[in-house]
Parts: sequence; structure tokens; C-alpha cells
Amino acid sequence: MLDGHAPEGAHSGELYAWGANCNNSLGSQQSRSTPELLDVFHKKYPEESVRKVVCEKFHSVIVTSGGLVYACGHGQGGRLGLGNQRTVVVPEMVAFPQNHEPVTCLDVAISRDHSVFLGSDSNLYSCGLNTHRVLGLRPPPSQILVPTPVKHLEHVRHVCAGRYHSVAWGPKCLYTWGLNAGQLGHKMRPDDNYITSPKPVGILNLTETEIAAVDSSDGAISIYTKKGDIYVLHEYQCRKIASRQLNIIQVSIFGGKLNTNLSKELSTEPNRELKVAALTNTGNVLVWQESVPQLNRCIYSLNRPIVVKQMTINNNGLLFVTKDGEAFQGTIKPTKKKKTVLPTIEKSAFHKFLDREDCISIKLLKFPRIHRAIFITSDVKGHDFCVIQVPPYKRFETPLIMESQMRTNLGILLQECQENDDLHDVVLHVDRRYFPAHRFILASKSPYFEKLLIDGDKTIKLEGGYNSLIFEQFLTYVYVGDCDLLKCGECPEKLKVLCENDDKMAAKTSQPNRIKNPIRMLHEMAKKFGCSDLCTILADYEMQKYTIRRKCHKKVVRKPPQFDKTSLVEFSDVTIKCTDGKQLKAHKCILAAQSDYFSNLFSTRWRGTETTVITLPCARGIAEALLEYLYTDTLSYLTNREQEHLFKLIILADQLFIGRLKEQCEFLLFKCLTLRNCVQFLTFSSIYNCEKLKNCCLKFIVANVTPLLELRVFEDLDESLLRELSDFYFEEKEGIWCRVITPYSTAPLEEEIVSVSAAFPVPMEKVAKTTQKRRSRHKTESKTVKETVFDENFIQFPDSPPESGDMEIPSRLKAIKLAEGKLENDDYRPQFTKLVKNSEFPLLNSPPTGYNPSKSPHKFEKFVKISQKQRKRLSSENTPPKNPWKITSEVGSPPSLETSMSEIISSEKKQKENLVKIKSKSLIYTQIEDKAIEELCKFYNTENINDEFISVERVNMGAVAVPIWVPGVKI
Repeated sequence: MLDGHAPEGAHSGELYAWGANCNNSLGSQQSRSTPELLDVFHKKYPEESVRKVVCEKFHSVIVTSGGLVYACGHGQGGRLGLGNQRTVVVPEMVAFPQNHEPVTCLDVAISRDHSVFLGSDSNLYSCGLNTHRVLGLRPPPSQILVPTPVKHLEHVRHVCAGRYHSVAWGPKCLYTWGLNAGQLGHKMRPDDNYITSPKPVGILNLTETEIAAVDSSDGAISIYTKKGDIYVLHEYQCRKIASRQLNIIQVSIFGGKLNTNLSKELSTEPNRELKVAALTNTGNVLVWQESVPQLNRCIYSLNRPIVVKQMTINNNGLLFVTKDGEAFQGTIKPTKKKKTVLPTIEKSAFHKFLDREDCISIKLLKFPRIHRAIFITSDVKGHDFCVIQVPPYKRFETPLIMESQMRTNLGILLQECQENDDLHDVVLHVDRRYFPAHRFILASKSPYFEKLLIDGDKTIKLEGGYNSLIFEQFLTYVYVGDCDLLKCGECPEKLKVLCENDDKMAAKTSQPNRIKNPIRMLHEMAKKFGCSDLCTILADYEMQKYTIRRKCHKKVVRKPPQFDKTSLVEFSDVTIKCTDGKQLKAHKCILAAQSDYFSNLFSTRWRGTETTVITLPCARGIAEALLEYLYTDTLSYLTNREQEHLFKLIILADQLFIGRLKEQCEFLLFKCLTLRNCVQFLTFSSIYNCEKLKNCCLKFIVANVTPLLELRVFEDLDESLLRELSDFYFEEKEGIWCRVITPYSTAPLEEEIVSVSAAFPVPMEKVAKTTQKRRSRHKTESKTVKETVFDENFIQFPDSPPESGDMEIPSRLKAIKLAEGKLENDDYRPQFTKLVKNSEFPLLNSPPTGYNPSKSPHKFEKFVKISQKQRKRLSSENTPPKNPWKITSEVGSPPSLETSMSEIISSEKKQKENLVKIKSKSLIYTQIEDKAIEELCKFYNTENINDEFISVERVNMGAVAVPIWVPGVKI
């Protein structure tokens, strides 16, 4: 828990529920023994965050952070407040009467048959059965199906409810109403057993103090004041059970006895012991019981401190959440009677406070899969449970998406458009200049060109005396949504000529009103071509003395151009075929501008012919999403799509090299990141090189590693990816570098431990004696080699090599000693497959000629065993010391760039000779080498030695020629 985050400062989150759920009070889910996310609520209302939840036998009520109320369960009597009495398994919204402003819920309390709400307008609302006058309405109805205003109470801040009563309270007031069976704080009246409407409790003196906390059970009400006093309204009395407890922040009550003479229904109620629990600001829980009438501190059956943040009490015991987000159920152990002892030395106040005899022992049971809890509750009997957990921690920056490149791409498309390219489909002739362009882009921005280009002529001459420089500015705006004349400052040099010519013409004709400027010329051209958005922009621009400026200085952000792929289908020039047989129409100019893949695909340089039909390896839905991005540079179409849809789109974008589309899909997947799919996202991002999504997944897993380990989601993770995750975990958590994320671990397996314990049993009597007796300080005689090796309780690491014959060998060589004995007893002669006869053992790197094991002069000699330290010393005398933790490859000089033909021929000849050696080598020699390598590895224990690196390999004979298959010739 300590390597994760704590849910500090959070007041709302996700709702988890579990339990019997016999009456559908937790929704449609079946009985569950472990907490699960309440999907029926969060899938229907994904944007809602739960602030409070209360559950009872027949229904539950949820309050969101925005003050909205949802209810589900059995609606008999109108307890749900939905306007009917049907059973609701999916939480539905409860509507309050609306006046001038919408009413939200500040607090809610429910009991078995009714519900009480405190609205933002300071009104009390109630609904449900009114058998015991618990609704507070006058005249009392039998039932109410919707929340109905009870009474306007200014100073009320919270509400509570029991089966036979209701409570509303604030710092300076306390109101109760319902069946007066001793728990309301009012005197018993023989003529009337009910308090119909909210009535203030006069038994409390609130003139000198204020109420800080109140809680209610079916048979009693507990009250805590700021003076530190705790009162209980029970059996028509107001009992003070504690005083001067100034650090309490919450109280909870359970049980209590009612006056059974008032109603037959009360006689069937079980008589539960009255218990009051109080929570301090330091996280300690104090419990008062009728059997033990004093406030005692609780101690827990754990070896670590528990700091409680919120708690409640039910029939089975305590429920509470800690500051680390854990949730526990505590069972109160019965207290033993104190034995009368003789007076002894008086203990200090500190020891008295922590005396176990003065504390209440709590047996704890931790709820699984709860690590970020901030609130817990249950029904009275403890059958159904609800927990609010903050969402999985995402305390890191969201992945950034690269800026839109659509304006730049369309600008490049216009610049590279030439008369001899393969993409343009129209040439516009304006004032002795030719402008290659694209029909779809022109028709999308100008109704004039839409009508003009419908005929399909390749070259069109524009009549009307248009200036080519102004038309070039208009064409630039059509493609990229901007041009030089829309940039404030000095007019470009190429456009100043127009101003000078207009000035000379005005001087000759003596008509100063005819003087024009490029902005006016562009404005007139936009009007003729029907480009309304350009006209609107140019109305705010003017030019004076070759300077362009705006009339209004408001900041205007021009969005990049966007196109509608479904419009102007008659201008489409390419067909896209999908794997499901569907076809889509598109335009080459947009596809080529937005993707280099399509730009090269439509080029005749690669194919030699014009491409009009292309095939994409995806279904129609994926292809439509791709086209939407290429035409609009956005992914609004995919906002509410499923994750599988985004996965397929990322795969397609990766194949087509569309990086920004890939990043946008990664961003949408990041929003969907949960504990259930984070490992799946990590695996997918690693396969398809989604680096930003992968980095977010790694950070998400590190921040929520505790619940993920409990869910065992790493078992199916690839080993290399798990190793990378462990390395990332160490980088993020430098203080706990010794940990390894399971299941990847270098620890021995359980089977190995069992086998070692069976092979080398340790007598427990000897262990018990060594633990009881102190080690003697006198020196013992040195043992012989054989005794030292087989003594399981003796481990010695000598500082220098032994000089005498009675040297002591470390116990880590025990396995080697046992292996030696096994080799002496077993028949070591290998039994190889006999392939050829009359063969001798060949020399190294020489072609073999055969081998006969029975006539072989070679005999297997016994290996001489030396210690690990001796081998280190021998190796250090011959070779310089190396770093055992770093395996460095041999570094040689780079090959010469100048290679003669003779060297090439000799190299090829050597490779052919090596190939002949390999082909002519018998299988028996290969088996002998494999057996020798295996025995050497076993002798040097290469798999279990960590302080040095030992490898056993064949002698490398060099490069080998590539074998050539020659077909046989039939005779």
C-alpha cells in the first residue's frame, strides 16, 4: 500500500457493491462475495461521480457529486420516490418538485420503508410508507410515491432515519418525529404514541454548545456536542455516556430497546444490545456497550497501525475505511471479566491507556479489491455492502497530440500542383497564367466553381478580366484558409505593383475615386465567386499606404479548412473497397494531401497507370472513420466508439503511416484506461509502437500496482514486457528497488524448496535445542573436509586459500560433492547410437572417418575437484581480472575496406571446406560433444553461480558456405 497513492481530499468516486442482494437493492447484479463495480449505474451514467450511498433491506439511494439522486430496489409504498411502486433494478433519477431553481440533494437517509431528503432549498422531502408517521406530513397519508416537502427548516444540515422515526438536525437544532417508543427524546404521552410532524427535542440544552454529529438506529439516537459530550436518546431518557471527548469527528449507533407495549409489531423486533462507536481525528475508534458501560479504545488483530477515516456499525460489527483506502470488517470480541488482584505499583497514565484489559479487541477481516475507499456502508443486518472508491489514480499528464497539419498539407498540395502531375483534374486559365487545381476543393468553397466545373472540362478559361495575382491569393485561401492579404503589416512586394498601376491610371484619368487596392480587388472576386466566408473576413480589413490593417482589433482564430466527404459525390475520382464487400467514394486530392501512402499510391511513377480503385484491409466502419479524419482532421465520430473500434483504427493508421490519427486514437484509449484493461492496452501499445499510450499504461500500472497484483492481471503478460515494466517501476520508485513485480521473480520455486528439504532434512529437535541454548564462546576444533561438506549447520567463508591439508570447504560445494559420489557409483560409459564401424576419434576441425566405442583407446577419467576460490585464483594468475557483472564482447579492429579478389576466393574456399567438414561429421561425434558440454555445465554448476560467468561451447570453425540443393537425376 505504501508505494501507491492515498485517496486524500477526495469526496466522490465510483460505487462498488457486493452481498446477498436478495431484494435487488444493489441493482440487477447477482449475489457476490467480493466487491465489484456497479456497472448498471456507471454504464448508464458514465459522467456521474458518487458522493454518498445508503442501502437498506429493500432499496438503495445514490447521491452524486452534483446533487442528483438515483434509487433502485422494491418500490412498494413509494420508498424509491419514482412516482410508482414497481421494482427497479437499474438506478433511476429521483425528481424533486421544481419552483424557480432546480433542487439538488444535500443529504439523504433511508430506512426499511421510507426515504428522507434534504434539498438545497432547505426543505425536507420524504416518500414511502407512512405506517408509523415517519414522513412528517400533516394530515398523515398512508403512503407517498414522490418526494413531498415536509417543512422548511432553516438551520437543518443533515437527516437521519430509523424504521420507526426520522431525524433532522443542525448545529443549534434537533428535530424528531414518528413512533415515540422511547428513542425520540420526548416524554411518553398516554393519549398519542406518535409525533406526526418534526418536533424539536427540548431535553438537550443547546444554548452553550452546538451539535457536531448525530446518528440513528431503529431503537436509539446518539448525539455528540462540541463540548465533548456524547448523549443517547433511549427508553425516554437522555443518557450521557461520555464527556470531555473533544477530538471526536463521527459517531455511529446500533441496537436499542423500544417500548413493545405500543405496537404488536414492536414485540417481534429482536432485542439488540445498544452499541455506540466514535471516531477520533487521530483515526482511533472508541466503543461503548451496554454490557461494558464505558468508552474504550479498540485494538486490532494486525501488526501494523490502522488509521480510520470513516466508519459505521451494523449487526455483525464495525465497518471502516483507512487513510490508505483499505476497508475492513471488525468483529468485537467479548470482553473477559477482570480478575481481582492485589494492589501493585501504580502504572503511568500511558500504560494505563494502552492496557489490553481496558481496550476492546477487534478481529479484522480485510475486504478484497478495495484500495482507494473513502466511504463504506451496509444494511442493518450486514448482508449488503457498498463502498465508494476514488477512480484509479491517473496523477500524470495526459498524452499530447501533435498539432494539426492539414493546412500545411493542403498548402504543399497547392504548391506542388503542376500541369504534368497525376492529381490535378482541372486547369484554370486566368490573365495569361495557368493554375492547376482540384475540382472538389474549389467546388467545396465556391458555389460558382461548383456549377462551372460540373461539365468536366479539363481546361477552363475565366472571363471577366481577373488579375492573376489576386486569383492566386484567392486560390491560396480556398486551400489553406489564409493568404498574404489577410496578414497585417506591409503589403507583399509582388502585390505593390497593383497599387502603383492603379495610382498611375487614376492620375491619367483624373478620377481619384477609381483608385483600388489588392484587398478591394480580392473582396470583389470573392463576391463574384460566392465565397461568403472570405467576404466576411475581408470586410474587417483595409489598406492605407501599402499597409494592411484591421478595422476591429478583436482576436480572430481561423480554423483549418474542413471538407464534407458525403457532399459533391459527382466529383469523386477513387473508390475504396473494404473487406466486408462495401465500397466508399472519395477524392484523390484529399487522400494524397493528408497521407504520403496515398500520395505515392496515386502516382504513376510507381504503378505506371492511374489508380481509381483501392482496397483497404478493414471493414466499412473503420474506413469511414479514416476518411472522416482525412477530410476534417478530427475524430468526433469516434468519441463514443468502443475500444475494439479504436484498436482496429490504430492498426490501419500504423499501416498507412498516419501519425496524428494514431495519436488521437491513443488519447481516446487513454480516457478509457481502467484496472481491467490496462494490461491489454500495454500489450497492444507495445506491439503497434504506440509509445504515448504505452508510457501512460506504465505510469498507470505503477500508480495502481497494489490492486493489479491482487487481480493477478500480470500472469498472462509477456516476459520481456514484464521485465520492462519492472525496470520502469524501479525508475519511478527508487526507494524500493529491491522489489520485483510478480510473477517474474528470481526466487526459487516452491517445488525446488520442497525437493531440497526432502533431500537434506533438518532435525527439528536439534533446531529447538540451538534456539533454547546460547552459543558457547569457546573455540571448536577444525573439522575435516568430509565432515565440513556434509554438515548442514556449518557455513564458513575463508578469507584466504587454505595452506594445510585440513582445509575447510564452503557448504555451497555440497552439491558438487554429492554429484561426484553419484558419478563414482553410476556407470558413466555413454550409450550412443552406433552409426558407423571401424572409426577413430578425429582431430579437432578435421573430417571424421568413423568411430567404434568398443575399440576406442580413450577412457573416461575421474575429474579432479577444486574449490571455487581456487579456480578464481588460477584464472587470475593467467588472465587479467574482469568485471563479473558485465559481459563484454570481444572488440576487434574493423574490417579493411580494400579487399582483393584472391582474398575473396580464399575465403569462399575456406567456407566450402567448413561445409564439407560439417556434412561429413557423424552424429555420434555430435552426441559425444553434447554429452561433454552437459557434464561440464553440471560440474561447474553454471546455472546457479551468480558471481562469475562460465560458458561451455564448441570451437568456432568460422563462416560456413550456404548449402545448395541439387536435384537427383533419374536413370
